[in-house]
Amino acid sequence: MKTIFAILTLSIAMSLMAQTHEITKHNGKKMEVNFIKTVNNLLYYTTAESKEEKSISQYAIFKLHEKSKTETKTISEKIALSGKADYTKIIILKPAQTEGLKESGIITSFLGKTKGETNQSFLDAAEKRLKQNAALKGSPFIVIVSDEPKNLKAVMYTY
Repeated sequence: MKTIFAILTLSIAMSLMAQTHEITKHNGKKMEVNFIKTVNNLLYYTTAESKEEKSISQYAIFKLHEKSKTETKTISEKIALSGKADYTKIIILKPAQTEGLKESGIITSFLGKTKGETNQSFLDAAEKRLKQNAALKGSPFIVIVSDEPKNLKAVMYTY
């Protein structure tokens, strides 16, 4: 009786410790994880080594595969840029949303503010200029660090 109880307890514990999902990143790497939730463009998970909740940008993830149901869900498509004209594909992220992405450099620009121009139209033009520069360099993600007229600056990220 003790043996049956021990085997039953061990099998339940092993199933709880097993990784339930596999994350496939856009760079080809795979991770065995326990998926928790997706909030604000971040995917939260735990690993077998640590029960600490970790996060990764959903833009860094291609697929989330649930092993028990053999179900695969596409999280994000890879963004392919072919030049300056693809600036509309560039995504502006917040610094916290870059987990799992690789920093690929800093872009700067100068954009003069004309007399009578509203702040919103200036910010729109500044975003467009930074996106165009990032598209030229092939980085699909940027984090705007400074939007001052004489010092436009953004950090570029890639897969």
